[in-house]
Amino acid sequence: MKTLPCGRTIEDILHKLDDAPDLHELECHWCHQERRRLKDQTTIVLSHLRGEDHTADSTDLASNVLSKISNLRPMQRTWEAPLRETGEVVRISSNEIISRIRQQFSYSHKAQLNYTEVKATDAKIPHVQWLVRCTVSMLTEATVQQIEGEILEYVQAGLGAELLVERLRVEITIEDVHGEILSYLEIGT
Repeated sequence: MKTLPCGRTIEDILHKLDDAPDLHELECHWCHQERRRLKDQTTIVLSHLRGEDHTADSTDLASNVLSKISNLRPMQRTWEAPLRETGEVVRISSNEIISRIRQQFSYSHKAQLNYTEVKATDAKIPHVQWLVRCTVSMLTEATVQQIEGEILEYVQAGLGAELLVERLRVEITIEDVHGEILSYLEIGT
């Protein structure tokens, strides 16, 4: 596992290659360059798999990448968290929490959720402190302030509907429909 000078590993970037880059990857020269290199390799591998490219270099590269991919396993974090109503501690995965937040965003007529990351930030178990990172595309008839409020509302509803949440920090990146970043904001409750 190769570590970049910034501390992230190549596997960290590879796992998130299809997702929007997080703020660190947008600002970090090494992560940005590694993401570009991996995307280029992905293009070569896909063209090889389609039978479009048969050079020796691309065959070696494709075999190398495919062997690495076969060893990867999905990264899904689970936490123990108390239920809001009863206080009973349950195990919940990041995918379950993200699904609940995505469900809330399905009601939006102003924004589209592109990327979400959820982490428990407290060391004690059960977890009651959370960090949620969201990247959202904003439709043209909305304002950044409207979207920021809407995002916070949806995250609180998705995370706090069933789980007891004592502290919530939300990092919001708002993009226009072309992927240009319009705003970055951290909100803590």
